[in-house]
Amino acid sequence: MTHTRQYGESEGTLQPAQPHPEPCPKCHQKTVTVQVWESSCGSYEDYKYTCATCRHVWWIDGIDS
Repeated sequence: MTHTRQYGESEGTLQPAQPHPEPCPKCHQKTVTVQVWESSCGSYEDYKYTCATCRHVWWIDGIDS
């Protein structure tokens, strides 16, 4: 199954934030957390990264995209 459109964050569930060992690509601080997002239909899983220092947010598509 492939994405036919980009899903909104509200169209799924975010798991609680967990520490991530890699630094932020924007400010290079090691204050990043990651949350697993699962679509409401259960077909997709993506990853939301947030830097606590500069508030930069980015997403990585899961292998199912």
